[in-house]
Amino acid sequence: MKKIILLTVLVLALPLEALDTYKAKFGSKLRLDGDSSVHKWKAESRLVGGSFSVDTVALSKPGLVEAKAEVKIPVRQIKSGKKKMDEIMHGEKCFDAKKFPLIVFVLDELEVKKARGNLSACQARGHITIHGVKKPLDMAITIARAGSKLTVKGVQTLKMSDFKITPPSPQLPSGKIVTKDEVKITFEWVTGK
Repeated sequence: MKKIILLTVLVLALPLEALDTYKAKFGSKLRLDGDSSVHKWKAESRLVGGSFSVDTVALSKPGLVEAKAEVKIPVRQIKSGKKKMDEIMHGEKCFDAKKFPLIVFVLDELEVKKARGNLSACQARGHITIHGVKKPLDMAITIARAGSKLTVKGVQTLKMSDFKITPPSPQLPSGKIVTKDEVKITFEWVTGK
């Protein structure tokens, strides 16, 4: 009798729908686009880590989806292709990569707004930590399913000052560059089982 009760408790404790777990894969990318008093600028990273657990069956129809994710971007992997700009960006007065080596996004809620074929338009709600400052983040994303891969894409604009980062203003021989506060973030996060 005890075995039957124990078995019943275990079966009831199991989730009805299992989450599929995906890990970050090669092919992911992140791009930052900004502007300054001199020129527009960009910086990119090909290293976007983390994991994503989601009920993939539920991605095919509108509604809340059981999901959790943690995305990690190493600050030193974000590069502009210009040594001096990277030094300023990674330095103490900007990202301060020594003290805050990672940008981290944690997913709290995922809602499918539209689904067609293997593509789902979703709203992701969570929080992002940049430069040691944690802020809520609500953004539109798409999730494409292909075999054992999920690719998450999105675009979001953030302000450096919201994360206690003073937009860099380096002094050059020709004068001071004033960097604008807003940065557009475009990402493609490739994950696989």
